[in-house]
This record gives sequence, C-alpha cells and structure tokens, in this order.
Amino acid sequence: MTTAIGDLYRPLALTARLLVQCWPQLLLVGCLGMIARGLLLQGAVTIGLQFPLGGMVMLSLVVLAKLTVLVMMFVVLRPHMPAVAALRQKAKRGVDETKREPVLAITAAAILPFFAYYAAWGFLGDTVREYSRMALAQADFGKSVDIFAILQSSGVALSIVICWLVRFAAKRLNARASHPYWRLLIVATDATWVFIGLYALGVWKDQFIRWLGAGAALQQLSLDLLAPVSQAAAAGQFVPVEFRPLPFGEQLQNLFFFALLPIVWLVMAAIINGYELAAPAASGPAPSRATSWQKWLKDFASHFVGGYRSRYSPVWTCVKLTLSAGLATLVTFVIAYQAISWAGAWTWYGLTRLIGAHDLGTWQIFADAISLFIGSPSELDGGILLDAVRVALLAAVLETAVAMAGAANGVRTAAR
Repeated sequence: MTTAIGDLYRPLALTARLLVQCWPQLLLVGCLGMIARGLLLQGAVTIGLQFPLGGMVMLSLVVLAKLTVLVMMFVVLRPHMPAVAALRQKAKRGVDETKREPVLAITAAAILPFFAYYAAWGFLGDTVREYSRMALAQADFGKSVDIFAILQSSGVALSIVICWLVRFAAKRLNARASHPYWRLLIVATDATWVFIGLYALGVWKDQFIRWLGAGAALQQLSLDLLAPVSQAAAAGQFVPVEFRPLPFGEQLQNLFFFALLPIVWLVMAAIINGYELAAPAASGPAPSRATSWQKWLKDFASHFVGGYRSRYSPVWTCVKLTLSAGLATLVTFVIAYQAISWAGAWTWYGLTRLIGAHDLGTWQIFADAISLFIGSPSELDGGILLDAVRVALLAAVLETAVAMAGAANGVRTAAR
C-alpha cells in the first residue's frame, strides 16, 4: 500500500520541484518559440504567395520550431534528472563528446514520430488552415491565390526528390567537413519532405473518400426502400437522446483515446531523452567490387535507410523503461496530464467572470494576453504556462520510471 501511494505521489512531487527550479528558463524558451512561430508563419505566407514550394518549406519549419522548443525545454530540465543522466553516462563511455550535437541530433531523431503525431491529431491541418487564412487576408483583392500548387502528384514527387537530393549533398559535405550548418540543413530537409508528404497523403485520402462517396446514392436508395420498416421498428422503442446511455464499446473507445494522447507524449519524451543511449555506430561494410550504378544505389540506400535505422534504434531502451513503469504511475500521469487542460479551461472561465463584459476590441486584447499563457479557449494545448507544466510532468514521469527500473535492477543484482 505504501509503495502504491509512493508511485502516485513521486511524479507529482518531482513535477512541482522541476517547475520551481526551472520555470524562468521554461517560460523563456516558450516565449522564444511563440515569436519564432509567428515570424516563420508570416514568412511562409509572404513566400508562398510568390512561390508555393517555398511557402510549404517555410511552413514545415513552423512545425519544426514547435518540436525544437519541446527539445529545448527537455534540455533545460536535463540537469535536474539524475537517473536519466546516469543512464546516459553509461552509454557515453568510449564516445567522443566533441562529435555530438545534442539539440540537432535529438531534433532529427524526433522528426518522424512528432510529425506523425502532429498529423494524426489534426494539428497539421490546423497549421495549414491558419496559413491559408493569412494568405487569403494578405492577397490582393480579386487576385487568384494558389498556395498549394505543388499538391499535384508530380509536384509532390518532385518536391520530395529535391529534398532528398539536398539532404544527400548536405550529408556528403558534412562528412568531408563537419559543421553545425550542414547538420541543420539535414534536419530542415527531413522536416520538409515529411511535412509535404504527410499533407499530400491527407489531401489524397480526402479525395479518395469523396470518390467513394460518389456511390452513396445507391446506398441512400436502399435505405429509402427500407425506411418504413426501420421507422416502424424504432417507434416502439424510442428513447430520447439525453436518456440514452453510451454503449459499452463506445465508452471503452472514449477511455482509450483519453489515455492515448498522454501516452503518445510520454513516448515522445522517451525518444527525445533516449536518443543518446546508443552505443557508437558500427563501422560500414567492406567495399565491394560492384558496378558503379550498384554502388551508387547501395550508397543512396545506406544514407536514407541506414541513417534512419541507426537514428531510432537507441530510443527503444528508454521507451521500454518508460512504459514499464508501474500501473499506478502511468494512471497518475494520464489523469494529471488531462487535468492540466481541465485546469486551463476553468482558468479561462474564472478570468472571463473576473474581467467582466467589455466591447469586442477590448476583449480581443485580453484574449490575446491570456492565450499567450494558457492557450485559446477552443484549443488548450498551447500556451507557454501550460506547455511548461506538461513538459515538467513528462520529464518527472520519465525520471521516475528510469529511477524505478534502476532500483529494480539493483535489487535483482544483489539477489544474485
């Protein structure tokens, strides 16, 4: 019983301690991220009105800026996570520290999962809609605006090929003369081709669904033929909507998605903090006598497939450690994570009551200031204050899980 209470209390206490120790740095990083996002979004609109591909490239950097802010917040909290630091030091033995670029390397490792999460939860579409609204507002009156001209099949393929070629050249130049600028270019091209590819897949999926919907007339005709029978059956057992209980399967589905978002963010935190837990990369295979085109194809595959494989293999250790935390710890984390948004919503409600009624212009000023800290009332996943609390909670749960795993390994070693 005492152990279960400790599992509930430990991550919450560590979250509070991390916030007390690092809140100025976290808020500063959050403010810089908001400024960078605004400038990049405005730059994307300005470029996109003249050059659609350039606008999409800049828009990918808007999403990359959000990921970079998340990485920087975890970097700020690193000195206060001793268990994760000890695990990292074990992996660093024999590795040349001067060859590491932590922020760029960690950001590169998190690009694919972060963009996948960003698209799956609809944030990618929100960013694109905001980009479209700003472009329409700044376009000349009566002028046609086509900021998504590259979304034809040939345009998407050409854009991704260009990104891969630039990435390939940047990796070659970085191998000859290692420089942070080349690594930054590699990360930016990764973000660009993933962003364009995910957005194009979303558009093509919607077009495919609309194409399938063209056969809905036949389905509707069959429903019309069966309408008298279905209406007669429903009339005898009609229950008002407000009194209908949710089916058990729908309740389980709602509970699943309630817990899924925090767990996804916890895995993201494990990816960011577990990148450096890998052993040094193994040396490449011995040169073969293959033909020139076979050598070029193998070299191309080693750059674009082998690089991603070696990038994501290290994080598996930290992901396993995190998800193997006790059930009490994970349940506490899920409830606490969702409670942050709940607290933000009630804060909005309390502030509206406190401020009172004003004209629309005055209220817009108040709303902009409040949204900076806790996000907008319709979307409470933003705001520098709530983001800082969420990142501190993620770091605390990760630190707790690693510490518990280390203690368990110590007990097993002593028992032997």
